[in-house]
Amino acid sequence: MSGIGTAGGREAPRATLVVTAKPGARCGVSDYTEKLRAIIGERGLDVRVERLPTWSFRGLLRVWRQGVGRRRSVVHVQYPSMNLGKSPAVALAPVLIGGGRLYLTLHEFTIFNRIRKCYFLTYALSRATVIFSNEFERRAFEAFFPVRRCRTLVVPIGSNIAVGRPGVPSEAREPTLVYFGQIGPDKGLEAFLAVSERLRAEGERLAIAVIGSPSGPDCPVFRDVAARADRLGLRLVLNAEPEQVSDELSRARVALLPFPDGVSEKRGSALACLEHGVAVVTTHSAKTPDWLRASTVPHVSIEASVAAIRSLVSAEGHRAAVGGRDPEALRARAWPSIAERHLALYGLE
Repeated sequence: MSGIGTAGGREAPRATLVVTAKPGARCGVSDYTEKLRAIIGERGLDVRVERLPTWSFRGLLRVWRQGVGRRRSVVHVQYPSMNLGKSPAVALAPVLIGGGRLYLTLHEFTIFNRIRKCYFLTYALSRATVIFSNEFERRAFEAFFPVRRCRTLVVPIGSNIAVGRPGVPSEAREPTLVYFGQIGPDKGLEAFLAVSERLRAEGERLAIAVIGSPSGPDCPVFRDVAARADRLGLRLVLNAEPEQVSDELSRARVALLPFPDGVSEKRGSALACLEHGVAVVTTHSAKTPDWLRASTVPHVSIEASVAAIRSLVSAEGHRAAVGGRDPEALRARAWPSIAERHLALYGLE
């Protein structure tokens, strides 16, 4: 947290990022919020993070009382995050704070049912700025709220995992297949395990690692992964610090990320793998933009992915897969670019 004060009696500008988070819990949106605070703060703006235990009138009132009433300030809500519950209290933010100084990044929208989508009616009818990570989610929001006053736009997200060793060549990497991301439902772990089963049944001895944080100790998907780990020779890298995750990705050649709804620009785990030079096999869908289609190998079946992994896990296959990528596509999603976009949107300088 930066300690910028007033200059010449003029009130110093401030941005308050609001997210629900539990102490010690791993959450991609919470991690993204902290990264955003740090990168914008480096550019001289006083940025603070308010971590609420859940969305509630009391929590939003606390945000207001801790300085949001200042004239030169903005509030930026990040939604959804893990363990936030299903309270509709997030809808109160435009009423308490006012739309003109309110920003909302909707990391998800299409996954919500109609009732939960209606939580954002107050944003749609206010002067708030609603930000999405990709055009697919933005278009879905605009179709659901055809009558609106809010501004909508796309700002790509960045990876929460900084690259510690850039440019690791194919020959220096290990013939390893990885899954990276949250270990929980609707992430494609079932397909990853099925592919791993087939690889082992066909005698493949490549290393296989599952890197991520369980959504909870009682999660059925995590229990299934843990139960099969010894038999399939899975190495579990759980709740690792970003530096360790970066090291793991820098040593691997292939990642299998079979998202059930398809890879899109909201998938920070896919961005992290691409930035670390990993060849990525993943599901393509209507949500997948052209640059991601061109940068990844499609997962269409267990058989096809097994064949692709056999090729990509070799140094020659890996080199061919990553050699044709467009570096500009990832550069546009780098944190310096994201920070500048937010500063321009806030308009506090």
